[in-house]
Amino acid sequence: MSYLVLARKYRPKTFAQVVGQENATRVLQGAIAEDRIGHAYLLTGPRGTGKTTCARLFAKALNCERGPAPEPCGECERCLALDAGREVDVREIDAASNTGVDHVRDLRDEATYVPLRARFKVFIVDEVHMLSKPAFNALLKTLEEPPPHVKFLFATTELHKVPDTILSRCQVLRLTPLPAPAIAGQLEEVFGAEGVQAGEGVAQELARRARGGLRDALSLADQLLALVGSRPSLSDCERLAGEGSTAAVEAVLEAVLAGDRAGVLSALPVVEGGEGEFLSGLLDHLRGCLIAALCGEGAPVLPPEACEPGALAERGRRIGARRLELWLAELLQARERARLLPAHARLVLEVTLLDLCREESAVPLEGLVRRLAALEARLGSGAPPPTGDPLLEPATAPPARAPAGSPPGSPAGSPAGSPAGSPAVSPSGSPSGPSPGAAVPTNSVADAWRGFLAELEADSPSLADLLGRRGRLEQVRSGRATVRLVGLREDERLLVVERRNQRTCSRAFSRALGRAVEVELEDADRARAGAEDPFTREVADLFEGRVED
Repeated sequence: MSYLVLARKYRPKTFAQVVGQENATRVLQGAIAEDRIGHAYLLTGPRGTGKTTCARLFAKALNCERGPAPEPCGECERCLALDAGREVDVREIDAASNTGVDHVRDLRDEATYVPLRARFKVFIVDEVHMLSKPAFNALLKTLEEPPPHVKFLFATTELHKVPDTILSRCQVLRLTPLPAPAIAGQLEEVFGAEGVQAGEGVAQELARRARGGLRDALSLADQLLALVGSRPSLSDCERLAGEGSTAAVEAVLEAVLAGDRAGVLSALPVVEGGEGEFLSGLLDHLRGCLIAALCGEGAPVLPPEACEPGALAERGRRIGARRLELWLAELLQARERARLLPAHARLVLEVTLLDLCREESAVPLEGLVRRLAALEARLGSGAPPPTGDPLLEPATAPPARAPAGSPPGSPAGSPAGSPAGSPAVSPSGSPSGPSPGAAVPTNSVADAWRGFLAELEADSPSLADLLGRRGRLEQVRSGRATVRLVGLREDERLLVVERRNQRTCSRAFSRALGRAVEVELEDADRARAGAEDPFTREVADLFEGRVED
């Protein structure tokens, strides 16, 4: 006899058995009880939360010989036929493999015929967002005015891909990720029915890994039982492929919080090929810590896999909200880098966690404010640069014309009788700002570079470290700064060309100078030979342009 997996064996057969989707089940049951049965329903939500199950139960309740009833009897011929998958008047269609317009035309033609045995002819279309645009168009008229004996039940995980013309013709029911305690409770019931003696915490760990999907939790339970038998322990969960256990995530975070770099590397579990999932586990845990610390342990926005809100809140308060925000930003970028460089995903994970161990990876906001205020004061003072670096603005800028009547040799913009270098004085006696044609006070390239790196450090420490090691500020002219990078590795080059990182650099440079500046990151190793020609560079600088391929 073939083995029936737990997810199929314990699929709910009544609405009362559906876990954690009370809103959706009440709407469907209420439609039958109040005789307000619509012709089309669309169920949307994450995978494994019960969309297709609810659609089947609704079809069974509609065609039950003792109904239509809010709860199918499960004993009549129609209920038993649907449970066995042999009900001819209930058609289940996989839109992922039937995407074309011809399939929808066949469905539309079939809808015109009355049911053979049941009360209604029900079409359950799974993953409906996979239908092509012509297929959706072919369905519109039938969906809006179907025959009275036809009901459409759609299910999708990507609601945004369903056209608005389809959504407006359906009643949309949203299924939510299941809370971890609800999944753990269902797993314990299944373990009891299967005679499994699971150790303490096993159900909770599987529920956390399932991320709100009961089907995923049952699939993990199947895998665990096949691996270790009917007496699984919490330590056995470590042997499952995937993101790693809660204990592993907590051990890594504790080592990072203590600044123990060796401890971080030792605590990292072996998740070969699953570094992205481990990063997702870290992100979910840290998000839970942040929400629990800021909003309280009973916050409704806590992630569904949060089994111990009290422990999350305590860890969140220890880490601190500001540091949590910075860690989340860095880990998000690390997950993206791991996706782009799968062969080096482990290295990306290790380097990111080691970088978080540094104290400067969580610069206090007050310190940033003080540094920014000091930089603005220095830029606004017009003081000469402390070093012999060239000025930020081009020296070839035309000088402002001296006012009429000023003695020869007077500096441009200084009224007659004013000493060279002294500010112009308005009639009220207060120094006036620079006129529209006057040169803006400038500072050195070195100061601008240091200020830029300090600002970038607050937004992205890893990117600031990369630019500090590989980069050099070439010039800043007319709202554009050129940063030249030398000796980039392939993974570093991917970060440099990413538009999001370039925008981050532009925002940091703009804050450093107090005006809008667009940063251009130039890879010297891949620059075209003509771009390095002195004459070409001089012409580009003269016209404030850049050389492009």
